[in-house]
Amino acid sequence: MSTLEYFAVEPILVDHIKTNVDGLIDVDTPFSIEEMLDNRNNAPSVSLIWYGERFSEQVGRDNRTKSIQYDQWLVVLKINDTCAQSVDTHSIRALADPYIMQLHDCMMGFNPELKGYGRFDKTASPVTNGSDSGFAYFPFMFEILRKI
Repeated sequence: MSTLEYFAVEPILVDHIKTNVDGLIDVDTPFSIEEMLDNRNNAPSVSLIWYGERFSEQVGRDNRTKSIQYDQWLVVLKINDTCAQSVDTHSIRALADPYIMQLHDCMMGFNPELKGYGRFDKTASPVTNGSDSGFAYFPFMFEILRKI
């Protein structure tokens, strides 16, 4: 068993997003989407939520099958726009756009340079976007190969 902390990548991700996405008020780490929604006044911001693990199998050169583990992280952009209405969401999407582009740029291929981890790749998010009264959130799923 490794002596590394199980969530060692989390503080590195927080710092990486804070450093590479301009204009954010905060990057927080709630346990769930529900908890994230309780802190929606602090926007524009990002919530970083550990979603869980994904496993796949790989056959090696010796024809042995080994299990591969990926840690999955939801990176959720939160935006407030008092002008946005339920029938016209263009303004809130326009506010979100530059943050989304920066998040994608800083996350895709990011290497936290931690022993036992690979690089981050984007994958399909199991959580859909949501909104309510001038607030919207945009979740993106990124996963990283865990080699430990």
